[in-house]
Amino acid sequence: MENRFSKYLLYALGEILLVVVGILIALQINNWNEEVKNQKNEYSFYREILSDLEKDSVKLNDLTLYYTNRIEHAGWLLKKVRDPESPFKNEEFGKHVEPLYLGPLGVTYNSSYEAAKSSGAFATFKNEKILKNLNQFYADFEELKVIMESTLRSLESNLEPLIATIPENFITLGSGEYVLTSGSHDTSKFYEFIADIKDQRNLKVDIKAFMQKPQFEHYLIGDLGRSFNALASIKLRKERLAKIDNEIKEYLNE
Repeated sequence: MENRFSKYLLYALGEILLVVVGILIALQINNWNEEVKNQKNEYSFYREILSDLEKDSVKLNDLTLYYTNRIEHAGWLLKKVRDPESPFKNEEFGKHVEPLYLGPLGVTYNSSYEAAKSSGAFATFKNEKILKNLNQFYADFEELKVIMESTLRSLESNLEPLIATIPENFITLGSGEYVLTSGSHDTSKFYEFIADIKDQRNLKVDIKAFMQKPQFEHYLIGDLGRSFNALASIKLRKERLAKIDNEIKEYLNE
């Protein structure tokens, strides 16, 4: 009976051991499956981020062109302000002042990042360094956004009221020649429409006298300052974007 009991005990212990081993294996497989699932989600997230970064890169290139263009025209006007004897036609004034009316839009493509962040997905991601850099990249957008909003506010509150003191009969079909357009923001129809409405008043607008107003010079200098600050911020943002882009691609290829 003792021998039979010992065999039974060994059998029972063996059964328990098998059950424990089975549970441990099942847990390990489950953990492995979770890790695979989490890795797939993380890799899918970073592929979406790469797509967003590509859109951001295009937007930053557009903004670089926008502010470079703005500096060129504001600079031309400031030179004429500070050299009253320099000849120019009213139509030239129109060509260089019209591009300043185009306001920048503060947009960054962070929908994928915000969606993952709000869902709590980051808790399962392994590469904390990239997440930290991404968080900083999107947070730093506020710096550029503030400059763009300041440009737009100054345009609306300073330039527009100032130009409103003179008739805008300096606008011609060629006034929109230097206005940057993209996609659906084509302004050619607007200038064609305005040019078709002939001004029969024969008003004489002394643009040179207008340009000697201190407010106009003040606006141009402020606009140039914001534009140079924007270009510096854009340059830094491009560098950070390129660094993050490389980090993500290296991580996906490991």
